Amino acid sequence: MQSVEEKNLHDHVVARTCLVTVFLYLTVHVFYLAMFMITDTFFMIVLNIISILIYLIFIVLVKKGKYYIYALCCGFEIITFMSISTVVCGFVAGFQLNIIGLCIVSFFTVYFNSQRRDVTRAIVWTIWSVVIYLGLHFYMSFNDPYYALDKWLIVTLYAFHSISAFGFVVSYLLIFLKYAMDLEDRIKMESRTDKLTQIHNRYDLYNYLDSIKDKNGYALAIFDIDDFKTVNDTYGHVYGDYVLKTIARLADDNNDFFVSRYGGEEFVVIVKLEDDSEDVFNLIDNIRKMIDEYNFSFEGIDTHVTISCGIAKYMGEISIDEWINLADNKLYECKNSGKNKTLML
Repeated sequence: MQSVEEKNLHDHVVARTCLVTVFLYLTVHVFYLAMFMITDTFFMIVLNIISILIYLIFIVLVKKGKYYIYALCCGFEIITFMSISTVVCGFVAGFQLNIIGLCIVSFFTVYFNSQRRDVTRAIVWTIWSVVIYLGLHFYMSFNDPYYALDKWLIVTLYAFHSISAFGFVVSYLLIFLKYAMDLEDRIKMESRTDKLTQIHNRYDLYNYLDSIKDKNGYALAIFDIDDFKTVNDTYGHVYGDYVLKTIARLADDNNDFFVSRYGGEEFVVIVKLEDDSEDVFNLIDNIRKMIDEYNFSFEGIDTHVTISCGIAKYMGEISIDEWINLADNKLYECKNSGKNKTLML
């Protein structure tokens, strides 16, 4: 199931792509119209006027959010126009090259259509495109085009269609790549962020600690909300969530520390130190004092919340879990000796 952010990104990409393509294809038909008006090719003039009118209708479809209907109609228009134009103007004009580009568009459409994600549709469309392409090739091998175009127009059209065919492929791949990269970045961010408090989670804590090559000069503090179960039982989990989010913000916003939610009502703070143990203690204890003095007020309920903190400086040649356990042991000493205090190993 898509998140709100994911759906918004998806809808934005689809809407922008459809709007850009409809104006792009409209511009292409205006270009065709100008070329064939210069050479007074009556049938192609009429055909392009019809296509321009069709794309004006497509703009309305896109504006109303009918993206899937637009994609289907647009695909049929392109393949029909290119097929007729190939028969009328000949294989040498290169209209048929755009049919190749339609294959990648069909897969793009399936991917971005959350309601009809069936790759069979794209495969069928691709096979159909190949059949039409080969059919045009064999037909034109034995038949002359209805119009003998000027040499300059043939060269111009073939060059234009070669560029547009590659443009089809490259443009849609770039759109997909940008979407995939944005999605990947957001997934990475979400995997490292605690959903409730929006600070680092336990997974990112371990990544951060693993990234520190020399942990000497670092201190790790773990703190726990005192009697948090009572808060939840008395005021409800919504209020409890408010307390968790508020404490996370207080700890994270007012310091240059790495703060993560370790689990439940436990948080871990990592401090890089250049000073003595007393300064380390004061830095962490200031968080405790700040929370002790804070008025927790939500939906008409005011409470007083405290935390207990345990601190352990890195002692060399110990694992991350052992380091956390050292701080955790000091935390439980706080719990067993009155709570709302900070102890340091």
